Amino acid sequence: MTPPNSIPRGGGQMVLCQFRYRPEDVDCKICTEYRKRHCASQVCPWLEERAEAGVVTYSALASVFYERWMDGMLGKRLRKVLSGKESVAYYDDGHVDRLQVCSTYLVSCRKSGAWNHRLAALYLLTATEILRRWAMPNLFGFWPTALEEWKELHDLSGQEYALYQTARGIYRRQRTITIPELCDEDLVDDLTLALILDALLINHYGPVVLRLGGTRGEEDEKSKRIYSKTPICFEARFP
Repeated sequence: MTPPNSIPRGGGQMVLCQFRYRPEDVDCKICTEYRKRHCASQVCPWLEERAEAGVVTYSALASVFYERWMDGMLGKRLRKVLSGKESVAYYDDGHVDRLQVCSTYLVSCRKSGAWNHRLAALYLLTATEILRRWAMPNLFGFWPTALEEWKELHDLSGQEYALYQTARGIYRRQRTITIPELCDEDLVDDLTLALILDALLINHYGPVVLRLGGTRGEEDEKSKRIYSKTPICFEARFP
């Protein structure tokens, strides 16, 4: 029923935006932050657009971020773990699903600008089910944890404990794991180290890191859904 003095609406066609950034659209030389032949910003403010244009890759961000560590005692392990790595790693098949569900708890941080380090910690704490069930609510204070459940800390594997300590350090901006510990393959295996390295990238560059890559099929699509629901917050900080 048409309201009085109104004209019935005619037919129409909805046009979806088909614009996609091209490499020439995101050339650093046309950026306002590009001064004296180099970028004046610590972290590119247009990283999302550059990723869409395909000019930013996971390996490029990792090589720049970890360049200062390559000549140190951790350099050998970094080269081993990062060699051929093109996207974020996941602990098991359920890691992506747990991260996708739990990332909704970060909505309250949307206006606070505290997304990067929270998402990085959450990425580690959803690696396994026991970390998600026990460590995540404890660290983030989402809901109270009964005192008897603290005994589950002793049931964590060595790799889960390393992930928990790293997540705690990132979230609280403290150093809770040392370089010598990261160098010890018995304490931190290659998969755990890969997760820690990815968490540090997320903490520094933001959730755009989850979007880079594209070789994991269904997992990559789930990562993009997590990324699409998470606003970008570029903070040049290191735990």
